[in-house]
Amino acid sequence: MAASYSELFAFLDRLGGKLDELTEIQKEKTNAVRRDDLLGVDACMKKEQVVSLSLRSMEQQRVRLLRELGLAEVPLSGLAEHCPAEQRQDARAAVERLRNRYAIYQSAANVSRNTLEINLHQIEKIIAEQEQSAPPAEGRMADIRA
Repeated sequence: MAASYSELFAFLDRLGGKLDELTEIQKEKTNAVRRDDLLGVDACMKKEQVVSLSLRSMEQQRVRLLRELGLAEVPLSGLAEHCPAEQRQDARAAVERLRNRYAIYQSAANVSRNTLEINLHQIEKIIAEQEQSAPPAEGRMADIRA
């Protein structure tokens, strides 16, 4: 059975939904980092892995849809020009929605990454300061007799 353009547009909207999920996870992760909640960060990373697995299966669907429509080599930006005239407006709208959702996700991911990097630098600085202020351990031996 050949795919339809409406099926492709619905797929693009589902893909956008996954981007929305990832965006929310990025926001949660940023908040967890700001609270120094390591378990919260770990939970977010696990959620990201689940979404990543679903994106892999969606990639197979995307390839199949585009191949059935004869659009396998067409980039997202050129989708509307390769659609039948009566569906070009729907194609432009679907592509624009997906691009907007991706831009929002990228922004949230950048904030999350930057927040993590800042906290890691602060941790590295604290560790370096503690190492410098600690007396040298040379010549000391612990008494382990009980």
